[in-house]
Amino acid sequence: MTNRYRITVEGQTFDVVVLDDPRQPQVRVEVDGQPLTVSVESGPPASGTAALPSQPAPTQPSVPAADRWVTAPLPGIIKSIAVKIGQRVTPGDELLTIEAMKMDNVVRAGRAGRIAVVRVSVGRQVAYGDPLIEFAGQEAERG
Repeated sequence: MTNRYRITVEGQTFDVVVLDDPRQPQVRVEVDGQPLTVSVESGPPASGTAALPSQPAPTQPSVPAADRWVTAPLPGIIKSIAVKIGQRVTPGDELLTIEAMKMDNVVRAGRAGRIAVVRVSVGRQVAYGDPLIEFAGQEAERG
């Protein structure tokens, strides 16, 4: 069973191929040619086909605490990091830059929050979907 989709996430478009039965808890997919294994949190629609949202709501994560993590939108090398642990950011603030195919790709904050963890360093190679930065939890923000 192979299903192809074109999805847009935070303004970036990706070609996604679902390689496994989307009704399984773990599904193999390819995102722009990069193989990944993803967890499926909810079942498919009644028609039996997988449905991927064209623009997921950033405030409604499909996985608990998923909005806490900023992941690599493409494979490349970390060129610069613009934030530090404990720093507060607002939506649109620059977090870091990934160099891919001789082009700089700025990764920006999708929400306001405080930086809890920076999991990468300058010069490190990252793959699509690798965790880069973690925001502090909601409960930590209130306290």
